Amino acid sequence: MAIMPKLSIHPVIFTDLDGTLLDHHSYSAQPADRLIQLLSDRNLAEVVPITSKTFSELLWLKRDLPIPFSIGVTENGSVIHGPEGYFQTDSVRSQTVTMGVAYQDILDQINKLSPSIRKNMNGFSDMSVAEVGRATGLSFDDAERAKDRQATEPFLWTGSDEELAALETNVGRADIQLQRGGRFYHLTGRATKEQAMDYIIKVTAERKADSKIVAIALGDGPNDLAMIEAADVGVIMPNPEGVTITSTKPHVRTAPFPGPEGWVIAVREILTGLGLNLSES
Repeated sequence: MAIMPKLSIHPVIFTDLDGTLLDHHSYSAQPADRLIQLLSDRNLAEVVPITSKTFSELLWLKRDLPIPFSIGVTENGSVIHGPEGYFQTDSVRSQTVTMGVAYQDILDQINKLSPSIRKNMNGFSDMSVAEVGRATGLSFDDAERAKDRQATEPFLWTGSDEELAALETNVGRADIQLQRGGRFYHLTGRATKEQAMDYIIKVTAERKADSKIVAIALGDGPNDLAMIEAADVGVIMPNPEGVTITSTKPHVRTAPFPGPEGWVIAVREILTGLGLNLSES
């Protein structure tokens, strides 16, 4: 009987950004950036940012922070980005995959709403860059990048709860869901971070048939929990700015510290446990 060769381990680390890989206050990735560079240089693991930010915001962040990555997920799982021709979609090699509903399709549904509902909405598409900046507190350049959307529409609402329920019913017929945030509401497709992670794992497994793919997921918010629990190893990051999420899953642990300091400790423990040599010498 032929002995099957032992598969090499290829971890893929899916990480939220704000409050997870990035410090809540300073927005620094130190000391996680050093570990990520080590993983990239030695091809030990792949790091995939998975964030509510737009692609324009993510690209700007990539310029600002020395964090190498080739695949990223934006707008809370709605769009996956990779190298040119990385994804096979409808017999065509593509650089992006829209998991949710395309932005123009969302805007088309908004424009089909009755005037009595539509008048209560003030979305990013309705606002100028300066108005988005005033509504969010972002600088002009940051507001411009936040306005460059591909699959979600944040909006302010001035109507009644009954009118909001009518809006939710109307867009639901087009497979668009209403999400309630802090100040803003959001219209999105039914995409999730968990679904985006699953898609990337499948693509990676096809490209690395000689490797065992291990999914590691880290996050600090309620919208990260399903992704964390669906990974092979999940890490909950403490959130000093809000309620820390919890899980009873045996493969989910909690990092000892919030932000990049806790990120490094948790990731090092997991990768060492998988038998990877992380010595920097």
